[in-house]
Amino acid sequence: MGRMANVRTTAATALVVALAAAGCASDDGGTSAGSPAKPSGRDGVHFVTDHPRARADQPTSVRLEGLAPRTRVAVRAQAEDQSGGTWAATVTRTADRDGTVDLGREGTGRLLSGMLPAGGRTAKMTGSGKAFSYHPGPPAGQRAYTVRFTATATSGQNKGRRVARRDLVRQWLTEGTTHRKLTVDKDKVDGDLYLPPKGGARQAPVLVFGGSEGGNAGTYTAALLASHGHPAMSVCYFRCGKGSHRPNGIDDIDLDYFTRAGELLREQEGADPDRLAVMGNSRGSEAAQLLGQRRPEVFHDVLAYAPSSQVNGPYLSGTTAWTDHGEPIPTGPIPLDRVRGSVLAVAGGNDKMWGSQAAAGRMAGQGAKQLVYPDAGHHVNWFPYAQPGQEGGADGAVTRTSEADQRARADSWPKVLKVLD
Repeated sequence: MGRMANVRTTAATALVVALAAAGCASDDGGTSAGSPAKPSGRDGVHFVTDHPRARADQPTSVRLEGLAPRTRVAVRAQAEDQSGGTWAATVTRTADRDGTVDLGREGTGRLLSGMLPAGGRTAKMTGSGKAFSYHPGPPAGQRAYTVRFTATATSGQNKGRRVARRDLVRQWLTEGTTHRKLTVDKDKVDGDLYLPPKGGARQAPVLVFGGSEGGNAGTYTAALLASHGHPAMSVCYFRCGKGSHRPNGIDDIDLDYFTRAGELLREQEGADPDRLAVMGNSRGSEAAQLLGQRRPEVFHDVLAYAPSSQVNGPYLSGTTAWTDHGEPIPTGPIPLDRVRGSVLAVAGGNDKMWGSQAAAGRMAGQGAKQLVYPDAGHHVNWFPYAQPGQEGGADGAVTRTSEADQRARADSWPKVLKVLD
């Protein structure tokens, strides 16, 4: 589920912090799209931040200092997506008696997660009534992205002039983390493997995949998990591109494919093989639950976003969505009584794609923990601040669930990480 126009998303790549990559060269040869510019200001006005370089999911606070008291300014955050389109968000604030505009963590986070297409091919999406998402360059080649903050005076002697500029570097992969591309021909699985720095304690590895948007939807999440110390793999199971040998729909997808991926991940340095977690979004939540139930010797914890509590039929075409050792898995409720570890369901109460809140409730009836956010929609996955999904309203506005989705991510992500600790 969770189809998007242009750049698709299910609770799978729900995204938005529009930004262009920046930072250092990657360990596998990838580079970022550029380096942050030196901070600048006019007449002593300047930005201050507590985290000029930080993980993409880390809360950050930005404030503007050196203004004349009561000066009004427009603060804009902007970045480029992987196609060169501009995404941006702007707020207007008035300096206090000390000449300071303090956005704080909440205000900064709201600005980051509220970016919308402002130029390029995706600009028309805000009025389309369709879902859309921000995608920077994939972490495999772009370890970080840059968000540019600018302030323009709207009153006072510098009215109409830009008075300050500062770039924030937001990292998918922190220092020492590595990436390896996986292919069906070589590894029997299509995806990306991200590993934390060597020498740390063994932690729970995490297998990540999305839903009906297809492709390698979990790659940003897997990269961030590696930066948190978890060996992680994002897996593409359909619509993986030419030469991938994978189908173009959710049709006859065998659990053995995910099991091979999980077994490979368990073997990696830094992985605790007994604590392998599986994280699935939307249609992918079905596979995640089936793996926890039918492969308890391999998988430990199950993390299901915008879930279904039952097996559904094939997507696009076919006769069956999922198979097990080649045998069709019938549609119907998914039992969870053989899951070896924890099951966590994250859902929105205003999900228009399908009834994920009710599904989370049924999962809770089998012992799962549920996190339900009443105002949120289908895009409650995964981490906050970067890559939020948006849904364009027919009137050109963004649907009201988008902000609630961002709040759901900000609240649920630390709880997901706690399950993995």
